[in-house]
Amino acid sequence: MTSAGADDARRTLVAATNNEGKLREFRRLLAAHPWRVVGLAEAGWNGHLDEPGDTYVENALAKAAIVSAALTLPAIADDSGIEVDALRGWPGPRSARWLGEGAGDADRLAALIAEVDRLSPDDRRVRYVCVVALCRPGAQPVTARGECLGVLVAPRGSRGFGYDPAFLSDDLGLTFGEAEDAAKDGASHRARALARLMESGVLDPAPEAG
Repeated sequence: MTSAGADDARRTLVAATNNEGKLREFRRLLAAHPWRVVGLAEAGWNGHLDEPGDTYVENALAKAAIVSAALTLPAIADDSGIEVDALRGWPGPRSARWLGEGAGDADRLAALIAEVDRLSPDDRRVRYVCVVALCRPGAQPVTARGECLGVLVAPRGSRGFGYDPAFLSDDLGLTFGEAEDAAKDGASHRARALARLMESGVLDPAPEAG
């Protein structure tokens, strides 16, 4: 018979992110699944998470894989970004890094709006893209992608993180900075990526013989 402690360990899912906003979203979006979503510190991870690739898939897999291997637990990670049509999809996977070390969300948001105003003020169409990756000991990694469309506007609202206050969602008619959690979770790129991952069944842990 499987012990309670073993059952808890089997159902622990590590969110491989240093972003507290992403951790909160992972917990909300996976609340209906039989996983205890824990952050890196709670899981005992104190290493560095690299994003070495040029694509969302490479970066999400890199983070999930290193954490899963080190802790011998399932780990989930994402890489996400905003893609501006007028800038041919830039900054994309570099959305959190293009302004350099030390820049915060507000800095990147203001700089991106200024860049669009300078180069293409009449074309403000954008999309949010997210790829989530699940890595598990002894299993092949799985990824899923989600997107949502919108318009880049002057920041409105103080909720969310990243570019959320300037992302006017086509689905909601609000910026993600204005939207309540439940509304954002029904329309966001991260929610859609996780929904596709859940549809595959990989987040439904099978009982283990004990």
